[in-house]
Amino acid sequence: MAWDVDFGGPMMPRDPEGDEISQGSPAQGGNGAAAGDGIPDAPEGNPTFDASAADDGTQRPLAQLPSADFWEVLYGRRSIRKFTDQPVDPELVDQVMHAGIWAPSSCNYQMWDLVAVTDREVNATLAGLSTQMANAPVNIVISYGRDFSEEAWANIQSASALIQNMSLAAHALGLGTFWITQTGGAEEVREVVGLPYDRMVIAVLALGHPKVTPRRGPKRRPLDQVTHRDHYAGRVIPSSVRPDDWAPDLLATYQRARVLNGLRHNKPRAWEQRALGEALDALLPEGAERPAAEGDEDSRGRWLDVLPCTGIVTARLSTLRKGFRFDVVERSPEVAEFCAGRVSPRGAALAWPDAGPGAAAPGVETYDVVSCFFRLEGVRSEERAGLVAEMSRWLKPGGKLLIGYVSGRSFHRWTERLRARGRGPKGVEYVLAPDPNIGPFEPLAPRQVSSWLAAAGLTEVGRSGAQPVPAAEEIEFRTRNMSGGLGKLLRAGAGALGAAGSLPGLAGRYGRFQFVVARRPRG
Repeated sequence: MAWDVDFGGPMMPRDPEGDEISQGSPAQGGNGAAAGDGIPDAPEGNPTFDASAADDGTQRPLAQLPSADFWEVLYGRRSIRKFTDQPVDPELVDQVMHAGIWAPSSCNYQMWDLVAVTDREVNATLAGLSTQMANAPVNIVISYGRDFSEEAWANIQSASALIQNMSLAAHALGLGTFWITQTGGAEEVREVVGLPYDRMVIAVLALGHPKVTPRRGPKRRPLDQVTHRDHYAGRVIPSSVRPDDWAPDLLATYQRARVLNGLRHNKPRAWEQRALGEALDALLPEGAERPAAEGDEDSRGRWLDVLPCTGIVTARLSTLRKGFRFDVVERSPEVAEFCAGRVSPRGAALAWPDAGPGAAAPGVETYDVVSCFFRLEGVRSEERAGLVAEMSRWLKPGGKLLIGYVSGRSFHRWTERLRARGRGPKGVEYVLAPDPNIGPFEPLAPRQVSSWLAAAGLTEVGRSGAQPVPAAEEIEFRTRNMSGGLGKLLRAGAGALGAAGSLPGLAGRYGRFQFVVARRPRG
């Protein structure tokens, strides 16, 4: 049977003589065909506003569309992470999807299929694959032809244009969306909603009535930093987890953008906070209580936190060690100011390695305690010994340097390989570094850390280790979006791993988190 294709009207099959066959003819199947005969005009159980006519854009699910200024919609759209339980009117859902299918697609093939999931049980199943699909009353699963337009990922580009259209349309209709790429397994999502293998799941768009809408979106990188004329003329931020591949100023630029422009993840987890608290109690118990001097703020000791990045850990330290006043030193004045504002009273914002008009360098022999937690791992290898020497200079005679780092002889290396090669999130930003760590990261050799301390003239006075095996809560967190047998196996083995990790001496030698405290001689 030959087909005439005319996107200006419905497709009509023709018999071998070229005569049109009626849409309702048993030869085509049509609306009166028996089950399994031919291709129906519309998906069963999903009536549309006009299933028979090709869409020319004049017919829309909503008879009256709200007026909306394009630029206000464009600049006002936000990613919504919390939705109300209020159901979404089916006509609004259809209008959002209708806006999506008017996006451009490669060769105008339009090989997308959308499944709007409102059934609570189906959504609960999806939420079991990824917690991100547990927030909204509607999850729209977006798929595209698996083997269509693969060159240059044109299929992904086509589906992405559709998703962006839907996101803008939802905002214009007073709804909110969240673009979900961590689906817990595209094939599993496809099977849950009954999509055939020929359709590849690209993403899921959560849709609903916003419960919380940010007034301002994250700041954007300046236009002159990301645009070029005729030829690329900038310095690219590396796509590497190796610190040696990053120029120091590019790392400072990246961290500044991530911290100041709306960091929404990389917060310390419970197992990391617990390890830090235990290390403080074991290695530096002094200063837990604020001295009872008559209003004399100077009676407290001085503490410098080095490269705190987001300042979340610094703020935590200031609550655990009230006997100290905290200053911070960072790569850029803006990040230093941001971190200094997280402690009370506000600390001094200092700069390393290059002090400038915006921030001074830390004073020599100024601090009772200097700390650096999981930041040496992000410094270029040739800079690490020098930074440890600088931290020694900033200490008062008799002062203590407290370093926390991830050990290279721990389980960290093979878990990072598992993440990078397996089904975990891919990307430089998802390296399994202790949070909050922004940028490149590599574990350190304990002997190397000891050699840096000795070269700086410091004497080690205490060590502690934690978590020779992953904590059960970390395994649960890391595998929350991992479907299939591997995730279940890892979660089931959490108890056995925990028992093995309690063996005496194991944490000190093979613990992922290592802490060392060294003293500067009084002479």
